[in-house]
Amino acid sequence: MLGLSELGQHLKEAREQKQISLDDLQQTTKIQKRYLIAIEEGRFDTLPGIFYARAFVKTYAEAIGLDPEPLFDQYRDELPNPQREAANLPSRAARTKPSPKKRTKKGSFVPAIVAILFIVLIVVGIWVMAQGSGTRDDDAIAPDDSENLDAEFSLGVGTDSEDELEEGLEEEEEEEEVETIEPEPVEEVPEPSSTLSFTRSEGNTSFYELENGRLTDVRIELSGRTYIDVKNALGRVFFSGEPSNTEDIPTLDLEAEERVIFNFGASQHVDLLINGEPFEFPLDITHQKVDITILDEASE
Repeated sequence: MLGLSELGQHLKEAREQKQISLDDLQQTTKIQKRYLIAIEEGRFDTLPGIFYARAFVKTYAEAIGLDPEPLFDQYRDELPNPQREAANLPSRAARTKPSPKKRTKKGSFVPAIVAILFIVLIVVGIWVMAQGSGTRDDDAIAPDDSENLDAEFSLGVGTDSEDELEEGLEEEEEEEEVETIEPEPVEEVPEPSSTLSFTRSEGNTSFYELENGRLTDVRIELSGRTYIDVKNALGRVFFSGEPSNTEDIPTLDLEAEERVIFNFGASQHVDLLINGEPFEFPLDITHQKVDITILDEASE
C-alpha cells in the first residue's frame, strides 16, 4: 500500500494533536519505531506477523487515547484479514529424493566372468559327449589317439580358459585394492536457541516475545484447583475450565500459533513450562495473564 492510508493518517493526526512523538510512543507501547511508521503509512504487510496487525493498531490507538473498536469498524477494509491470509499459507512439509547409488566397476565385471565360465563348460560338455559317442561307434580310433586328444584339449582349450579366468580374478583384485575416497562430512550449523523476553506489564497482564522458536512444548502442572483459559489472538480456545489436577488438562498444540494468551485465576497453584523450561510469573498477584507473541524471523 503506497502513501498514507486513511487509518494511518487518522492515527498520525491524533498523535500530533496530542504532541506525542514517535520516540515517546515507542517507549509507551514497546513497539519499534519502524513498525509505528509502517502503521501510519498503511504498510501492514511489514509488521511482524500479519495476524497481529489489529493488535499493533489497538495498542497504538489506546496509547494516544483512542477507542480502537470504532476504528476497526470504520477502517476494516484497510486491515489484513487473518482468516483469508491463513488459507494461503504454504505447507511446511518438504521431502527430498535419495540420490541413486553409483554402480561400481566390480559389480559389472563379475557377470562377464560367470558368462565366460558358463560358455566354457558348455563347450567342454559337448566335446566330451562327442568323444564318447565317436569311441563307441567307430572302433578304428585307437586308445592312443584318444589320449592324444585329451592331451591336446588340456593344453589348448583348458589352458586358455584358465588363463582368462586368472586374468579376470587379477583385475577383480586390483579393483578391490583401489581406495574409495569418502566425502568429507558437512558440519551442521546449530540452530539458534529460542529466547523468551519480557516486554511490559499492563494491569494483571504481562507481555512477552519469543524469538527463534515456536511454542512446541507447553505444559501446565497444578498443585491446587484454579481457573485456566488458553486462547490465541483470534479467540480460538485451546482449553478453558477449572481442573482440579494436572491430568484434567489436555495436551496443548500451540506450535502453529503466532500469539497465545494464558489466563490463570489462581497462579499460585500453577507451574507453567514454556518449551520445557519453567516459567516464572513476573507479578506477585493471584489472578494474572501471560501474553506471548512469536516474532517472525524474516522481519528481524
